[in-house]
Amino acid sequence: MVGRYDVAIVGGGVAGAALGGLLAAAGLGVTVIEKERSFRDRVRGEGIHPWGVAEAKRLGLLPVLAAAGANELPIWQSYEDRIPTESYRWAEHSVDGLPEVAVSHPRLQEELLNWSRSRGVEVLRPAKAVSMQPNAELTVVQSETARTVSARLIVGADGRQSAVSRWIGATSRRDPTHHRIGGGLIDDVNLAADTTHATNFPGGRMFLMPQGRGRARVYYVSSTERLATSRADRGPADFIRACAALLPEQAFVEATPAGPVAFFPNADVWSSRIAAGAAVLIGDAAGANDPSVGQGLSILFRDVRELRELLLDGKDWPGALAAYAERRRGYYEVLRAHARWLAMLTTEEGPRAEARRERVAAARELDPSGGGFALIFARGPDGLVADETARRRFFGEDAG
Repeated sequence: MVGRYDVAIVGGGVAGAALGGLLAAAGLGVTVIEKERSFRDRVRGEGIHPWGVAEAKRLGLLPVLAAAGANELPIWQSYEDRIPTESYRWAEHSVDGLPEVAVSHPRLQEELLNWSRSRGVEVLRPAKAVSMQPNAELTVVQSETARTVSARLIVGADGRQSAVSRWIGATSRRDPTHHRIGGGLIDDVNLAADTTHATNFPGGRMFLMPQGRGRARVYYVSSTERLATSRADRGPADFIRACAALLPEQAFVEATPAGPVAFFPNADVWSSRIAAGAAVLIGDAAGANDPSVGQGLSILFRDVRELRELLLDGKDWPGALAAYAERRRGYYEVLRAHARWLAMLTTEEGPRAEARRERVAAARELDPSGGGFALIFARGPDGLVADETARRRFFGEDAG
């Protein structure tokens, strides 16, 4: 049994479902192969920075985000010693004045997959792609029955452990671990629901993103040394205790865990190849940014837009894949460099680290944008180059 399509997408998460639905709506024959029978809650990126919301808007996906219960967070509230300090409104700098958004990852996955089906995508679920041939044929197992899926293009949207990446002969590359990030879903949080709540502490930072009705995803970023002291990674109760000590007293008085707590290394992980033959990678399969900066969903919406536009612009798909791979490497490297610089600024301790923070604070008085990199969450990576000049400007080394 052979199914023939223009595009076969391995992975029906946010990236795969979004791309599939958009291509099908443009008249292409698309199938999405998703191995999970139902999406479960895991500690995943559930915040979309304003530039990522702008990407979703350009794709026409804001109604899908709304259907998934996306909660707008126009305000970023900082705290010092548990006391509110300055607040910031994203609209001051963001594209189209858009806010940050918090959304349940599994709910967004489900909504997008249903939306893609309504646009004409054939969804195979639960099903697993087990091999790929050079002629762009996949062997897919569904209900213990193997079938062949033949396509003009295979898209790997299957995450960090991408099988498609292996099938195109790519290797996984990884930055050294610098710190760790943990996350947990918490209920009965008593803080403003239209605001991201954030604070720094020696060796790290934490931020809380409300999803509405008292539920919030909380992230705790820490050096390994500070994590050993705080014990925030020991379990949900310890995680809540460590976070509660950083926010106003009323914030977590009645807080209870609503999902698992997990910690991960911060390292960027990316594929040595993004496109080869009739196959291409998007989202985390192409390259996953340091999770402690929360750029994952924003990046995948950018990937989807770039690849969709290039594929639909003409009949030269090999040329489109090469152009996409080049563009993807460009904006990913900017985001990777920014994450590395921010990690040094926020999680390192000692006299040199303190002097660096003081120098940056002074430089921001002269250039609040940090050469554009300090606005990257609001405006994204466009127009930025991660070279030595940009690094020096970000750290205020050329100020005065």
